[in-house]
Amino acid sequence: MLALKNITVSHGEEPVLAGANLDLSAGERLLVCGAAGSAKSTLLNVASGLIPRLVTPSHFAGEATLTGKPLSAMSKDTLFAEIGLVMQSVEEQSWDLGVEDLIAFPMENRSMPKAEIRVRVDALLKQFRLDALRGRRVLTLSGGERRMVAIAAAMALSPRLLILDEPTTGLDPAARQRLTEALADTLDSKRAVLVAEQDPAAFHSVAGTVRFISKGQVSEARSFETLMNEERPWREAGILPPHRTASSPKASAPGAEILGVRDVTTVLCRAHGQPVLNGAELMVRAGEVLGLIGRNGAGKTTLFQSILGLARISRGKITIEGIDATGWTVARRARRIAYLPQNMRRILFNMTLAEEVLFAITAGADPGEADRNRAQACLEKYGLGGLSETNPFALSVRQQALLGLACADAAGAAVAILDEPLLGRDLNGRAMLDLFIHSMTDKGRAVMLISHDLELIEEVATRTLILADGRIAFDGDSSEAWQSAAFRALGWPAPSFLPEGLVA
Repeated sequence: MLALKNITVSHGEEPVLAGANLDLSAGERLLVCGAAGSAKSTLLNVASGLIPRLVTPSHFAGEATLTGKPLSAMSKDTLFAEIGLVMQSVEEQSWDLGVEDLIAFPMENRSMPKAEIRVRVDALLKQFRLDALRGRRVLTLSGGERRMVAIAAAMALSPRLLILDEPTTGLDPAARQRLTEALADTLDSKRAVLVAEQDPAAFHSVAGTVRFISKGQVSEARSFETLMNEERPWREAGILPPHRTASSPKASAPGAEILGVRDVTTVLCRAHGQPVLNGAELMVRAGEVLGLIGRNGAGKTTLFQSILGLARISRGKITIEGIDATGWTVARRARRIAYLPQNMRRILFNMTLAEEVLFAITAGADPGEADRNRAQACLEKYGLGGLSETNPFALSVRQQALLGLACADAAGAAVAILDEPLLGRDLNGRAMLDLFIHSMTDKGRAVMLISHDLELIEEVATRTLILADGRIAFDGDSSEAWQSAAFRALGWPAPSFLPEGLVA
């Protein structure tokens, strides 16, 4: 069905794909796995026709065909009807429309009858279990909810080929299961799916074959079931194996409280009138690594927005290093609470990496020599020393995540909030994440990690919080979280590498 032959792509002087080949048969469900920065997204953009038609690299060579027809020869209308694509940065496919309107848009764009569109939208909402989001604006949804809606929209025209770039990012375990079940129900012998993932275990019920991408090359296809019980191929590709022995977080005695959330209730309410946060309470102490989990839409984003002063509260207070922060500006809070979003592009604005880190240190004041040395040292620490004069928007997603760590480290913030970091499954990225965590805790600072990656939470968090019904339903040792009533209420499986018998 899909054939990529001798694909070479360069975004600068060096090729990111160098004579790569890939064949995908009708009915095949293929996972492409590799480290961050291994050109998975580039490969998928070639397979979807975005490269070189809509995104022009500095160099492109090779041939990409679908059912024997060159993608370059297809009209855009035919191309986007035959291939459904959901990009890693789902925000780029999320417009300020209603949920139903976003799903309907591809069909309306092709002048399908309105009655047929309504039937198809209803079917997709039910198939992906999105009925609860009817009537909502897409930009008001959580990141995970937006991704599910975007995938439903990509399926609207029943494409011959579905391409998903890191589709489980931001999805809670239940949503991941809904996604794979919906794909299993939808895909048939005439259609194929191509998925780039660093967390392959989520696709155990869907994937049939796996290819690894490394050094610009794509490996031969191997059986998914066979690879699941091996470690070496995954590590050689630069990613953590789906089944491995867990490491334990470093034990340390927590220090004084540096962040407190006291009886916080938000002005923002749900459709039925219930505040998104309703009496939420938590504390963060020096030297701790907190893992925060909860369903998509549980209010995790609203919680950190309240801490940062970006979401109004109607009751309660936030304390930072023992001081009531009620009257603090957003800028003042940001000096003590660093926030690293999943999509770092949302908070980057300077012309060079060095300027980004200097701003984190000085908050815009004139930097001195000591500040410049500190900024360069942090860039070196996270492997970005040679890129100090590079524009941050020219970086890969992984490099932007590393820049975020460098900024938070250099700023000396008391607490760093990491929202679904994209470094958890990549061997090199995970080493940098561990380095950052140890740097923070060793200096008496703290980290709050918001993630649906339960294995990551189990390995790095010293405490786990579960957010449900507007408040913290569990707050305790991570080793106890998976056996708690609050976790059982989520209906999620416990981390896969826990000892046998320890289940939710």
